[in-house]
Amino acid sequence: MGGPIVHIEFKSADFERTASFYEKLFGWKTAKNASSTYMKVEGVDAPSAGWVRADAVQSAGPVAYLTVDDLAAKLEEAERAGGRVLVRSMPFAGGGEIGLIADPDGNVLGFWRPKAAPGGAAAPEEAKASAKPVAAAAEGDVAKPAAKPTPKPKKKK
Repeated sequence: MGGPIVHIEFKSADFERTASFYEKLFGWKTAKNASSTYMKVEGVDAPSAGWVRADAVQSAGPVAYLTVDDLAAKLEEAERAGGRVLVRSMPFAGGGEIGLIADPDGNVLGFWRPKAAPGGAAAPEEAKASAKPVAAAAEGDVAKPAAKPTPKPKKKK
């Protein structure tokens, strides 16, 4: 059986509050990325987990990510099965690229193609430079296009 869930993301409106809650509940340690748009759980076995800043989420609920050998082929397969592609390809900070789909009920799933895909297949060295939402969301859809990266502040001289 293919398609193991390897990562799950939740949304957070307040990283400090979220980090405090999960540290008290499970003893989890967290770390934010440099742009403070993402916070990951450290030292937890698979599936890995993290939180996306609430204004940058792709879905109203959690997003489960599954590994795929061929991202484009899996997205086409999802469309043929009745799903809808939300994001065709965007770079993944941990390496490789991701795509997002909505199933027929509107649930969002992520597909992750690592730099070296499972089974040893070689993947391109760099993922595509920008997110490419496929179609505008219909009224009532919960997913929205990928957020633009936050520019880094310029250093004063």
